Amino acid sequence: MIKIGLTGSIGSGKTTVLNLFKNSGFLTVNLDEEAKKIYKKNSLEYKKIVDFFGNKILNKDYDIDRRILAGIIFSDISKKKVLEDIVYPALRQNIDVFLAESSESAAVIEGAVIIESGYYRNLNKTAVITCDFSKRLMRSYKKFDVEDFVKRDKNQLSQKEKIKKSDFIINNNFGFKFLIPQIESFVLFLKTIYGEKLKSIPINIPVSQ
Repeated sequence: MIKIGLTGSIGSGKTTVLNLFKNSGFLTVNLDEEAKKIYKKNSLEYKKIVDFFGNKILNKDYDIDRRILAGIIFSDISKKKVLEDIVYPALRQNIDVFLAESSESAAVIEGAVIIESGYYRNLNKTAVITCDFSKRLMRSYKKFDVEDFVKRDKNQLSQKEKIKKSDFIINNNFGFKFLIPQIESFVLFLKTIYGEKLKSIPINIPVSQ
């Protein structure tokens, strides 16, 4: 299987781009959605997280409130490292098993910290989505307040650093219709490299209106 990483800073439009890859025939994986499964009650990781951070991170249903947890780890880098050491190994194992069981020829794995976590080293190629800070902030206003957005943004590698470790850049400053030709160019790039392995993936992306 050809494994492609898709990353970008907060608010860059990763989910939108991932859906376009899905339309193009790639198996797609959203690491944030997969991580939510690890936080579920009674998992080994849930118990480890609650043991370390305490009941203050739980809501009335005893589920981990990820917003409260985020507020803690983005204010203390040592606690962030503890959480990562609990979550990342389990997440990688789950993804590896899922991909190994698939018969698809290619997968796109999307996550904000693919590069920071070192996971990109396990992938064939990595694409980064870039976008100006002001536009990323505007796209995220319904999900995060300004303070929360800035904290999260500062706790990730800068776009400049992400670009250095990526193989392809997708610019999302100019809206949806400008994404499609860039992704099609990336698919052509991949097909040129991997040939027969990606023969089932079309160059042109079918987009439903």
